[in-house]
Amino acid sequence: MSSKSKIAATIEYLKRCQDARRAGYPVAYTTDPTWLVDMAINRRAGWVEDPHSRECLNAKVLPRMATGDMQRHLLQLSAHINTPRLIIRLSELGSWKRYLARRLPHRFTAAADY
Repeated sequence: MSSKSKIAATIEYLKRCQDARRAGYPVAYTTDPTWLVDMAINRRAGWVEDPHSRECLNAKVLPRMATGDMQRHLLQLSAHINTPRLIIRLSELGSWKRYLARRLPHRFTAAADY
């Protein structure tokens, strides 16, 4: 499929989404014409698509967030924190230390406590 036919198909799809929205049909987040156009522009600009938020992030400005590292680290921490009888030390929390220590002050152990 040539590049021009892909572009024509995308424009046709966007027009159908706009017509459906005007007719009163429910529009999902990923079929919203405004969101689709924004994503197309961001992808063309070379921004990285964040799998967690369905948005594009500028990889040059926020490289760790653009690759999903922060979200992945938080998911791993939450699995450890929610495991019963598992000792979690403040040094394991990394960049989330201040936030989590304030939210869950009695859940974590300092390194000198053991």
